[in-house]
Amino acid sequence: MLIDAAQIEDGSTVEADLCIVGGGLAGLALASVFLDTDSRVVLLESGPLGEDPEADDLSEGTSTVHPSVPLSESAPRRLGGAAETWGAWCRPMEDIDFEERDWPWSGWPISGGELAPYFQKALEYLEMSDRGFTGRAWADGLPPLYRHIQDDTGLLVGVWQESPLAPISERVAGGLKAAQNLDVHLGATALEIRTRPDGDRVIGIEAGTLNGKRFSVQAHQYVLAGGTLGTVRLLLASRDRSEAGVGNEHGMVGRFFAEHPHIVAGRITLSRANGRPRFPAIDRGLGGTLARIEMERPKSGIRAGIYLGEDVRRREGLLNVIAHLRPPSVEPPRVALEFFRELRHKNLKKMLKGLPGLLRQFPEVVSVVYRRLLKRPRRLELYVQTETLPNPDSRVVLSDEKDRFGMPRAELQWHIGARDKEQVARTVELMGDELEAMGLGSLELEPWLSDSGEFWSSEPFGGLHLMGTTRMSVVPEEGVVDPAGRVHGVDNLWIVGPSVFPTYGAANPGMTIVATALRTADQVAQVLAGPDLG
Repeated sequence: MLIDAAQIEDGSTVEADLCIVGGGLAGLALASVFLDTDSRVVLLESGPLGEDPEADDLSEGTSTVHPSVPLSESAPRRLGGAAETWGAWCRPMEDIDFEERDWPWSGWPISGGELAPYFQKALEYLEMSDRGFTGRAWADGLPPLYRHIQDDTGLLVGVWQESPLAPISERVAGGLKAAQNLDVHLGATALEIRTRPDGDRVIGIEAGTLNGKRFSVQAHQYVLAGGTLGTVRLLLASRDRSEAGVGNEHGMVGRFFAEHPHIVAGRITLSRANGRPRFPAIDRGLGGTLARIEMERPKSGIRAGIYLGEDVRRREGLLNVIAHLRPPSVEPPRVALEFFRELRHKNLKKMLKGLPGLLRQFPEVVSVVYRRLLKRPRRLELYVQTETLPNPDSRVVLSDEKDRFGMPRAELQWHIGARDKEQVARTVELMGDELEAMGLGSLELEPWLSDSGEFWSSEPFGGLHLMGTTRMSVVPEEGVVDPAGRVHGVDNLWIVGPSVFPTYGAANPGMTIVATALRTADQVAQVLAGPDLG
């Protein structure tokens, strides 16, 4: 059932077998495993159905180190969470992303093979095709330029599929309303985790509503699915038994924050044989325009990118970097971006609301379309999204500012630097060699990427792919949760979501979020089926 938490009796206690904190992509995927089972499940979602500025304000915080991250935009408070506004482009992490590599803190305590069955389940949950995620599998749907690259170079072409679960709440709300064993409390913000005196077991979650009510949830097992920022805030703010918070005996909660920088890393000056381009995407006229549209938005409903093979990455000791080829970027007005995002999600109400602003800036929108798609480019951009090195100094801490519940807000300290730049630069150089050999043109790195030092481009970037902060590890000195997803030292507390990723790959995290959540759900189900040791 869907329950308005504002109507709950003040000071009451809700009892369940399982309490899930957070109704975003991870929490909803985990909850789906328990639908129509014998387990009584309570899910606390801080926001309502749909947008609410008061609820979203609870996610506000500060980002104190360049580059900054819009915290509330990355963690909207509503059923579905960030999966209400995500692009829904999905791709699994690769096996190499789980391996220990040549730098500190690399690798997962589980292999890609162990997660493979759950990637298959994630594929089904996200309602995507089973054709896979390689360019070879989608050869008939690839833009022509990517087909040339796949056939004529040593580069690999990878594919993203678009999940129809966007926005996710519209797809799951009906099932949640009809569920007999699962109650979703909307507008219920988890404020504190209560544990036994020795801290080894959770005895309750204290929650509050925007209209001032307080209640508690008592369950046998608890799963935190509040996202990379929200989960850390809750753990660190729960100081009933320890000033360090819950699960933070070794000071690891909040560390290893990561994002996927999205940035133009180089530009390819195009070659033309006898004054004519070799590839349709760089031709003039209608044919070239259609090819450029196809390159950015293939009719097959996929997106493509290029990357180095695993053997090259191992030999060179490189992170995972995926690049997209595109005409020179001319950013549309924000109002246009928002309008077409709502058009894609078929949100008629928000489309109509944004239409006057779009019409006011229509000449500018037309100019962008002309320069981005109609005008024949002389160069193509290499637009990359990249993994970064695990860094314990990249972290989320509590700030001195508090939200309306008196809960400390998050302060994000994201560090990326010279070594990350070197990795991107070397990867792009190797890609450029391959593209030049096939006759596409010559690559020039962006000047800031060629310079030594810590500085990254000053333009805004990031995919709102917030990861790390409660990383998975074998031993508690190196992370927050064990390989099953259980918090070290707290036998009935679990965490799901991108915060458990020890390393990050370059793929959008959504599919791995679902896969790891489904894996942890199976572990929790096994515990619930056994004797209660509490």
